Amino acid sequence: QKKRKELIFNYFNHRCVFCRYLPMKDIMCMECLSRKLREAVTLYLRVVKVVDLCAGHWWEYMPSGFTDSSFLLLLKKMPDLEQLYGLHPRYLERRRIRGFEAFSIPGVLEALQACPNLLGVETSHLELVEAIWNYMPQVHILGKFRNRNGAFPIPAENKLTVPINAKIQTLHLVGVNVPEIPCVSMLRHLYLKWVRLTKPQPFKDFLCVSLRTFVMRNCAGPTNSLKYVPLITGLASARNLEQLELVRVPFLGGLIQHVVEDSWRSGGFRNLHTIAFGACKNALEVDLGYLIITAARRLHELRIQPSLTKDGVFSALKMAELEFPQFETLHLGYVDEFLLQCKMSHSELVKYGLADVIENPGIITDIGIKVVNEVFTNIKYLLIYNCPHLHNPHHWITDQSRWSRLVDLTLVRCHAIKLESFSQFVELLPSLEFICLDQMFREPPKGCARVGLSAGTGIGVSSALVNAAEEGQQRGYSR
Repeated sequence: QKKRKELIFNYFNHRCVFCRYLPMKDIMCMECLSRKLREAVTLYLRVVKVVDLCAGHWWEYMPSGFTDSSFLLLLKKMPDLEQLYGLHPRYLERRRIRGFEAFSIPGVLEALQACPNLLGVETSHLELVEAIWNYMPQVHILGKFRNRNGAFPIPAENKLTVPINAKIQTLHLVGVNVPEIPCVSMLRHLYLKWVRLTKPQPFKDFLCVSLRTFVMRNCAGPTNSLKYVPLITGLASARNLEQLELVRVPFLGGLIQHVVEDSWRSGGFRNLHTIAFGACKNALEVDLGYLIITAARRLHELRIQPSLTKDGVFSALKMAELEFPQFETLHLGYVDEFLLQCKMSHSELVKYGLADVIENPGIITDIGIKVVNEVFTNIKYLLIYNCPHLHNPHHWITDQSRWSRLVDLTLVRCHAIKLESFSQFVELLPSLEFICLDQMFREPPKGCARVGLSAGTGIGVSSALVNAAEEGQQRGYSR
């Protein structure tokens, strides 16, 4: 029988090679063109093992017009189907409707169960994926599961319960009500955005030893900081964790320090390459510092919330005398884009369950920025947001702090920086290619004419920068 299938497949490849490059929708349409094409399509479906209903466009929806009976008929034609991608229906009925041909969750399940060799399904439908977990627990969820109906405020109808035995590697939830985050051994990437955790102890059983990415942004969870202890200890057990982003997560201050002390010898947090803290109400400098020190060998990117953007953080790292061979990107005064763009007031955000946090500007000074490059000697990308105590960038350069590899510099809302000093700083950066200035230089400094600034406008360009840009174009790059 195996030999026969191979012969059939080879026959189809020779007679209808172009079908391998057609979307499934077009292949099905070929049945209506001629008897020979219909036979070829039938043979192809009989041996095909991998089907993509969205033709590789994972962000699109599957073809419309399916009903329970037509979808069942299609999958019955594919007895050897193992992987079904692109199962992204625009709409599914929750149950069958008597006397009406609809496309429903029970109908999709019946069709999937008609494929005896089915190993995995890719979908983005909340209720469908939960039904697959409940009635077909042996089936893997392929690719990245990301629901498409997420919003804030979180819709009450968006619900998902994740079972312990869920066969899924990437779970990206946006605007969903979830009772808890259980122990899922296969999970590698977990993204939680605008997720409401409804149980009093949502992290009680959290343990994902295969986790590589954990992102939790603006979620409505417990207000008691102690209830986040199992979350941090569970993350420490994920020895391959590479990306950790916590935004508006009110974990207990000092907790990460103690967990790192207990777990670093066994590999906890040592493989991190990205660390981001944003609006974490109780986060302390020691929490951030211990993570940075533990992950020094592999750290690539660091985003620090305003309350931790201080001189002392970098002075302490300098005293530790560490090397960061792979470090490239630093974001000081990091504020999540949702909080920057959201039109809701602080009280409204708290009403919808987000943590009660009000961020003040970062208090780092020129001394701290000077130490930054002494600690992170290979830094290439620097973004500074809303740090009003910075005045003289020219003082950031010393014999130990040359910023020789800085490629991209972005300054936003650093109003106190003096344009003349900034111009001198830029002229001393040998590798700089891009500069982005936003809401800077509120008023022209004294001596506008001397530095080539248009007086009275509040916005202008130094003649030093203009000359540098012209020189840069001759060298083949832009400033």
